[in-house]
Amino acid sequence: MMKRALAALAATTSLALAPAAFAADWFRAETEHFIVYAEDDQDDTVEFAQDLERLDEVLSLFTGVKTDAEPLPESSKVTVFRFGETSDMSVLLAGNRNTGVGGFFIGRANGSVAFVPRQRNKRRDRSLRNAIDEDMMLDPKATLFHEYVHYFMFQHADAPYPLWYSEGFAELFSNLEFNEDDFVIGDVPTWRSASLTTIPIDLEKTFDPPARGDRTTVGRTYAHGWLIASHLNLNPERRGQMSEYMVAIGEGLSPMEAAERAFGDLDVLHDELEEFRRGAARTLRVPYAVNAEPEVEVRKLNEAQAARMETMIKSKRGVDEDRAERVVREARKLVAQYPQSPEVLLTATEAEFDARNYNEAERLASQLLALDPQSTEAANFYAAVALRRSFEDPSQLAEARSRFAAANKLETDHAFPLYGYYLTYLFDESQPIPDQAKIALEAAFSYAPFDINVRQALIHMLLKEDRANEARIVGASFLNDNSGYSCMLRKKFDEYSAGDKEPLLEEVRPDHPGDYMDEAAQEARQKETEAEIEKYGCETD
Repeated sequence: MMKRALAALAATTSLALAPAAFAADWFRAETEHFIVYAEDDQDDTVEFAQDLERLDEVLSLFTGVKTDAEPLPESSKVTVFRFGETSDMSVLLAGNRNTGVGGFFIGRANGSVAFVPRQRNKRRDRSLRNAIDEDMMLDPKATLFHEYVHYFMFQHADAPYPLWYSEGFAELFSNLEFNEDDFVIGDVPTWRSASLTTIPIDLEKTFDPPARGDRTTVGRTYAHGWLIASHLNLNPERRGQMSEYMVAIGEGLSPMEAAERAFGDLDVLHDELEEFRRGAARTLRVPYAVNAEPEVEVRKLNEAQAARMETMIKSKRGVDEDRAERVVREARKLVAQYPQSPEVLLTATEAEFDARNYNEAERLASQLLALDPQSTEAANFYAAVALRRSFEDPSQLAEARSRFAAANKLETDHAFPLYGYYLTYLFDESQPIPDQAKIALEAAFSYAPFDINVRQALIHMLLKEDRANEARIVGASFLNDNSGYSCMLRKKFDEYSAGDKEPLLEEVRPDHPGDYMDEAAQEARQKETEAEIEKYGCETD
């Protein structure tokens, strides 16, 4: 129910990409941590991929995270789609061209993806106001850098960071400057300049914002978050204080109490931030840990691979019911045109699966596995089909379990087969969940802590085992914001601790992936959730 509630509280959109957004020439670049599909020339694609790899290196250096001892499998790398202009990202995300979205990132156990434009919108008028607004927009690469920081922190340093720090820390890395031998961090993000200039510093409103935001909330979260995160990380006298703050929060102190313990006299902090805001940027120049340029394997896509890109992007973004049917029609035309292309067949498999055409998705996945028995993606779809069918036919759970086990053998550190294997026991009422399935879920979370569904399943499992304190830690990202839903969830945790366990267990129990809810059902669930939030005395967002 929790996943559904979170989804229902978000706005639903339809997707319609502009036909002119795609061209015939596409390149695929692969580095240690990324796969990039770019509608660009080869040199720019390589440079972009190298910048992403440098970002990962910088984050590892800055946070003290150890680099990977073994090469990452392809499925563990973030796939980045780079095409079109800024307005195409708005169309892809929200169905219209005027949202101002500069790109976005989706972390998933079955493959994390990011979407970023190749360029900003072309100016279509000569007005000065338009030019100023365009200059203040978030740079496309900065958007991706910002979102990748969130992914990196979830993956390597998962903790219940407050929103102001989570966003401020991501902003700190959004405009890194890469030089030949070093990088520069700390320059003011130009797209936050207006908020830094016009919104007065108010630490209480930043550290402990009201449940209902106002017109300054975004500016305080991102711009003032950047200011404070910069000060805490780039000022030697303040380094380490954020860790003290997190310890205090973990001990149950309020945000302001934790701030006073960790940062000392808040009036002094306020004055330091004012001086910082009005003075020159505090930048730090750091040599690279590895001087050699990141290695990039790049190739131009063939005709079939390039032809599938528009359909692939729509599927990877995620589709609603109507859009799924349209994407299936596109995919079937591609299969008719390129029946021997494994890439086209894989895209068609995903499209059929999203449209709940499970027989056809299974047939295509089987065909792919015959062509390439090592295809983890095909094996995952083959297993997921059986899991979806088990909602109507529980006898399919054993088949799904066998298929997920086979997919796991292809790639033992892939989160999705481990997660799916656990679900086959969670939804099987004929037997208790064995320890091996629980171990599989914990392993899935270690590989994909950024996936909301995996995290929710682990919270539920921990609660079923009366490990409430561990469940609170894993669920901190759901519990520690100022939304009405988080307020309700905290109160259900309190009820659980007092002995009334069912409301929380019901709230966090994963939904069966085969239990489809149409738009009307989603709207009804949203109203139910809002009513329950009000019943618990919490305000809706």
